[in-house]
Amino acid sequence: MSYKHSKSDLFETRQAKRIRKHNPGLRALLAFWSRYCDLSPWHAQWALQHIDVMRIRRGEVLSWSGDRTKKVYFVCEGMLGRIISIEVNGIAKRRIMSIALPGLALTSTTHLYRNTPHEGDIVALRSGIVVGISYKAIKAFKTEEPAIETLIDILTHKKKRQLEAHIQILHSTSPFERYLLFDKLMPEIRQATNQREQADFLGISRRTVQEASYFLLTGKRPKK
Repeated sequence: MSYKHSKSDLFETRQAKRIRKHNPGLRALLAFWSRYCDLSPWHAQWALQHIDVMRIRRGEVLSWSGDRTKKVYFVCEGMLGRIISIEVNGIAKRRIMSIALPGLALTSTTHLYRNTPHEGDIVALRSGIVVGISYKAIKAFKTEEPAIETLIDILTHKKKRQLEAHIQILHSTSPFERYLLFDKLMPEIRQATNQREQADFLGISRRTVQEASYFLLTGKRPKK
């Protein structure tokens, strides 16, 4: 197998900021990755050399809208959201465009091979651990090392499935029905988020969230 940088080169390279082998972020990434392909010590070493493990706090911004940083943000613990601000009747409103729970990732650009930054800030909705992987590290080995390509393909596929479900929900007939479809198609996100986040993700009022939640719990619409 031919590499731009040989596997032995990776073992000889040293990061200025070393990550220990038992780092929880590294272990979470490798555990997720190994579910989809067989990994060797080389893959663990590649991760040691090329990832950044970040302990994040709720509200922390990892990437601002328009930022030219090219990075994949893989969630090990906690929750990330891509957030924009829109104006409604002269009032700024938050909209959550996408959500990444553990095992999902957000990217700073629209595609691995595009320079167009994603609209919106990548923000920690919950404190936790995030692994950052630069596009440069991925592209340098992606075509020659199938396991790296598999990792990116899996993350891309998961994100695409969430986007398709989100679009289907947003195109439902009414805000109330939108929430019921959200419960059906995205139960993990519903369970992990609070009512304000759900309202901002679905583009509905918090009151609608409360009414639909009551209906799902009791089978009855709340009395007006």
